[in-house]
Amino acid sequence: MLRELDEELASHFAMRVDQLRALGMSEVDAMAEARRRFGDADEYHAWAERRVTRRARRLRFSDWVAEWGQDARFALRQVKGARGFTAIVVLTLALGIGANTAIFSVVHRLLLAPMPYANGGRIVMPVGGADAVFPFRDRPSAELMRAWLARTHTIEGIAGAAELMFTVQPDGSVDTITTAIITSNFLSILGERPELGRTFRPEEERTSAPTVAMISHAMWQRAYGGRRDVLGRTVEHEGRPVTIVGVTPPGLAVPLSTNATPDIWLPGPLEQAGDGNGAIGGPDLYALLRPGASVEAATAELRTVAAGLPDSVRGSGDLRVVRAQDLLDGRERRAVQVLFFAVGALLLIACANVANLLLARAWTRQREFAVRGALGASRWRLARQVLSESVLLGLSGGVLGIGVAWLALRLIVALRPPALDHLADVHINPAVLLWTLGVSLVTGVLFGCAPALLAGARAVGDVLRRETRGSSAGATSRRVRSALTVMQIAMSLVLLVGSGLLVRSFAALQDMRLGYEPRGLVYADVITGRQTRERKPDITWEILDRIRSLPGVTGAAIGTMPGKGFIGMGGLEVETDRAGHTTRVPMLGTIFITPDYFRVAKIAVLEGRLPDSTVVSPDAKAHIVISPEVMVNREFARRVWPHGGAIGARLREPRSTPGPWSTIVGIVDDTRTPEVHGEVAAIQVYSLYPARLGNVPFIVRTRTSADVSAPMVKHAIASLDPGIYVRAMTSGDTYLRNGLAPTRFAMALLTAFALLALALAAVGLYGVIAYGVTQRTREIGVRIALGAEPHSIVARVMGSGARLALAGVVIGTALALASARVLRSMLYDVSPDDPLTIVAIVAIVVIITLVASYVPARRALRIEPTEALRAD
Repeated sequence: MLRELDEELASHFAMRVDQLRALGMSEVDAMAEARRRFGDADEYHAWAERRVTRRARRLRFSDWVAEWGQDARFALRQVKGARGFTAIVVLTLALGIGANTAIFSVVHRLLLAPMPYANGGRIVMPVGGADAVFPFRDRPSAELMRAWLARTHTIEGIAGAAELMFTVQPDGSVDTITTAIITSNFLSILGERPELGRTFRPEEERTSAPTVAMISHAMWQRAYGGRRDVLGRTVEHEGRPVTIVGVTPPGLAVPLSTNATPDIWLPGPLEQAGDGNGAIGGPDLYALLRPGASVEAATAELRTVAAGLPDSVRGSGDLRVVRAQDLLDGRERRAVQVLFFAVGALLLIACANVANLLLARAWTRQREFAVRGALGASRWRLARQVLSESVLLGLSGGVLGIGVAWLALRLIVALRPPALDHLADVHINPAVLLWTLGVSLVTGVLFGCAPALLAGARAVGDVLRRETRGSSAGATSRRVRSALTVMQIAMSLVLLVGSGLLVRSFAALQDMRLGYEPRGLVYADVITGRQTRERKPDITWEILDRIRSLPGVTGAAIGTMPGKGFIGMGGLEVETDRAGHTTRVPMLGTIFITPDYFRVAKIAVLEGRLPDSTVVSPDAKAHIVISPEVMVNREFARRVWPHGGAIGARLREPRSTPGPWSTIVGIVDDTRTPEVHGEVAAIQVYSLYPARLGNVPFIVRTRTSADVSAPMVKHAIASLDPGIYVRAMTSGDTYLRNGLAPTRFAMALLTAFALLALALAAVGLYGVIAYGVTQRTREIGVRIALGAEPHSIVARVMGSGARLALAGVVIGTALALASARVLRSMLYDVSPDDPLTIVAIVAIVVIITLVASYVPARRALRIEPTEALRAD
């Protein structure tokens, strides 16, 4: 093409010279003028070369696309021509890709996706009191937040929100619904706008009582028929009318809340948002990062600001800024991560299985590849053809895998533990579909690499000579297929060991010594509205009297379910002993009770006596231990006073202004629950219930079933006053099931994936041995003709499978011992390297692999020597 451009330029140059000479110019002057008008020849040549290069690239790209199109059409014909083979491959891939897609949907929902708001990717929560067991329980003070906002370079604003339960009367009807108190900038921080009307003004959040409100989109449709004249109407809140000024966007909720979507939204300052008076949601502070600002930079800035403030403002605990994903419970996060690893291993096993099938098929096509190579096809072209087929199979498996993922997600949603209740809305979104597409493409390339390398690896003469000799498959192919089988066995053993450890842990949790009797126990968490809060102590005792008078009730007391109470982050300080030692307790759980709590829960009192309920605390601001007389559990006493002496010892909260001393008057038995692990489960302090708390927990002992007693208890409480709301009610058995749910969730899914992986590995081993028998038909026939004993034939065939199984078991055991430590935080009373579990799983894998080898070995005995020689 460059030569054509040069010839075209020369022709135009000569024509221009002739035109200039016709005008009377000499030849020399005409050529000079023509050069001047045409410009620099070198520059023209450079332009021409660039033009030629671009055109050549376009031609090469067009040829490349055309060749890939030919490969795709040929691959489609190949796939259609082997429908049974295609069905097996696509189904195998669909199982692996579908499981991977389902778990990635969970990972994306819990760990990757931002909150579902316009500014969701920049919304973070400032928190304090971080701990490995119960992270982010404390909310920084409003004073600290304002100081941070005044000096910040990383955030644009801070909003607050809290959920309350109140009785309201929309349009004359009476209903107990969720109410949220928010700051005026709450919607703008989320990046949302009201569906109708306006949001709150700053001056409206500073009034002593709210005079305006927004209602939810659902309430607007339900109570007002979606009429636009709802603005300006009034709705009663705690007996006072408030004016509706706006309607929130559809589905708007307090971020990270697991409660119902609020129907009434009221203005309030940061101090009121989450002040503990009936709040049912949290955390309740949300900061909006500036574009480009990181969580780490915001955390450093918050700590710098806090360092210059008084202790009363700074508070205790490790201040930091976190994303929504960081608030997931540590055990739930680990369970999701383990499952994601499991489906990754399952996908690798599926790929290895399909690669084995494709290798066997590619070997039968060696003659085809050799002939095509002799006709001019390059090795890369042959390899590309095989890769095209494998990618087509991978994409087909991905399409079917989406259906498998949809079914798996329904199973996951059904099995989810209470801590993952927000998985109810998990679905396959565009990000997950993009992940599936990528996994399908990578999978197709991954299992197609080995067959692609085999394609075209032999010249036509080698292939024909090999066929003439009737030899078996090449050593390279056998080694690759054997290596893939070993990998399958090893990975399935790793998954089986993990599931086995979880099964043993689940069994240990079910046999856990609880220290109390859950059967016949009913728990109710009660919230009182602000209109009833002035007479809350009287109402509390009235509720107890009403519950105790119910038929079938043998006792009632104030207190949370055993083993789970309020979490004290600041810890406790034990009074200095005679040797001058002061003990600090960094982490504990505090259960606020009435003295008959232990009788109702059936917790044994080991030493001392019950606290005197007539003794009143002089310090109403104490946070952890507020009653002058407390009780502790046996483990607490053993750790701090290993030689006795806990009775009579004194404790207090180590604040900047220390609280009053509390005296230990009794020791009770340890209580445990599968839901709580670590120091909080081990160290419990029982304190008399303070009337200042916004909610009141009750436990009730009944002779009847929870299905009968729970509705009676709920009705007795709620009917006492319209300002009382029963926030939660559960039975002791349900409480235990919920505690076991995280382990059961991980155990069920991991076991299902492990069994599926083992089945694929067994099928892969069977395929390798069966194919080897087919390739050695002549050899086995000759051996039988020469008088070989049947057991020697079986032993020879099974020996190949046994060697592969042994290699897979050795590698898999080593990997299992290394990876099982990841499960440590999810195990109870089981070591990650538990020998019983590992030996049992190894035995199961060995037995299954031997059975998979025995079936083709039996087939080898049925080979007729005459048939084998005739086939040769």
